[in-house]
Amino acid sequence: MKRSSPRLSRLLLSVAACGALLLTACGHGAQNTAANPAPTTASSGDGADASTDAGGAGGAPPADASLPPGAQPGLDDLNGDSTPDPTCGQQDFGGGLVLRIPCTIPNPNEPDDGVRLVKDSLFRLPSFDADLTGISGSLVTARDAAGKKVVVIVFNSDNLFATGSDQLGESNTLTPVVTLINNRFAGGTIQVRGHTDKTGTASANQALSERRAATVKTFLTGHGVNAGGVSSVGLGSSQPLAEESNPDGSPSLPGRAFNRRVEIAIRLP
Repeated sequence: MKRSSPRLSRLLLSVAACGALLLTACGHGAQNTAANPAPTTASSGDGADASTDAGGAGGAPPADASLPPGAQPGLDDLNGDSTPDPTCGQQDFGGGLVLRIPCTIPNPNEPDDGVRLVKDSLFRLPSFDADLTGISGSLVTARDAAGKKVVVIVFNSDNLFATGSDQLGESNTLTPVVTLINNRFAGGTIQVRGHTDKTGTASANQALSERRAATVKTFLTGHGVNAGGVSSVGLGSSQPLAEESNPDGSPSLPGRAFNRRVEIAIRLP
């Protein structure tokens, strides 16, 4: 056999080495592709990434076309059409009471004659049927930010206290309230909320609202209310329900009386 020249041998060895390197590189490339697949890029056509359309990790959940812009699905069928009514935002009513507001408010509470509600008044929220025999108050219902149902009993404090006083009168209507809570709303967390009108100084109104709320709290706990907890807060004149001036600028006595109130907010369990 004829021997190859040294130059030819070196050339053959170089070609073999390059082939081995290429095979190794191809093998590593296949492993990396399997372990780390290339991300799918959604196109603007019908072939968009399905995980994005479904609200997966790559995108936000699709908007519900049946809801108004920015609305959240509702939890309560307030208007009786067998569909939960959506809510459009939240409102802070002070003292930690933040409620979801229905986009359209069915069955709103109606104020007394001569009373004009302030814009976004708590009293505009829906009412519902309940036995209020012996109770000189109104009911408001809503959901808090976490979705828990909240019932607010609104009393005119003139029916509970003498002017400037934090002592309950003999004709107060709180005993039937304890019965109502125990029969319909037992186990809820209660916040008693005191309010005044805007007459007088802010400091005096704040102190009076705190004392009145504490008095009602003491009554409830002392008369066997079935609650997960009872607290009280005074809000002075910071959260009015009604306008205290007439359109001509004169004082509205009905509006002032309407704002002098105590609220019992019950977060249901």
